[in-house]
Amino acid sequence: MFRLSHVLCLVLSLANLGLGQTQISEPTQLKFFAFENGLPSGSDSDAAMTLKKLGYDGVSQIQVSGEALATKVAAFEAAGLSVLSVYLNVDDRPINAEAIRPLANRGAMIELTVQRRTPKTVEAVRQTATLAQSMGIKVVLYPHHGFAIATTSDAMKLIEEVSHPNLGIMFNLCHYLKNESPDDLERTLQRIAPVLGAVSTCGANVDGDSWSELIQTLDRGDFPQQRLFGTLQAIEFSGPIGLQCYAIPGDRQENLKRSINAFRTITRQ
Repeated sequence: MFRLSHVLCLVLSLANLGLGQTQISEPTQLKFFAFENGLPSGSDSDAAMTLKKLGYDGVSQIQVSGEALATKVAAFEAAGLSVLSVYLNVDDRPINAEAIRPLANRGAMIELTVQRRTPKTVEAVRQTATLAQSMGIKVVLYPHHGFAIATTSDAMKLIEEVSHPNLGIMFNLCHYLKNESPDDLERTLQRIAPVLGAVSTCGANVDGDSWSELIQTLDRGDFPQQRLFGTLQAIEFSGPIGLQCYAIPGDRQENLKRSINAFRTITRQ
């Protein structure tokens, strides 16, 4: 079960937010998904069975669409797992319906990046959110270093402009540490809480700059994961957690095992 850590830095940060006297909600069992970029090589069925045996709830950030996405959905559902999300970009044109149809009415989401912002971006994102809503799919903006939407502030400004109930934000620890101050973590999560749809994490070094420092297995790095998970509980977040695995060296199955063991330890503390 998931309990608030009594780590001093978290207590002090919550107090600074005015949450020091807030009653913390009862623990919530969080669902944990592995990004597709961390799966072992082999068939979709093999990957699904690996995640099933390790105890993951499914896979996220699938980077294909249409028929290829449908094939992956079928393979993971056959193993009793879910495909949580597809990773797509929108700049001046909305996402095509056929690209995301395999996720319809499955409690899934689009992780939406904006690589370049044009005069048509706001309407393209609004149309994407409307289309996805009609198909029972959520849309979360994915702030990504180097893109037009790179920070949580960038994403929140776009969410305000689009003004659509089916548009939220995904908090991504590695991109947050790359672009924003780790000292503001609790304040940031409190600010985005009303539209926070998903979170991704990984082992990371607080002062890291390279992706090798910012994306590690969850049991590595000096960033205190209790700060993140404790604050998520404080804001009563109960959505999905994704494991970022981009370019982590070593055996992928072993990496996944290390990370889910760390996840269990963190959420028990």
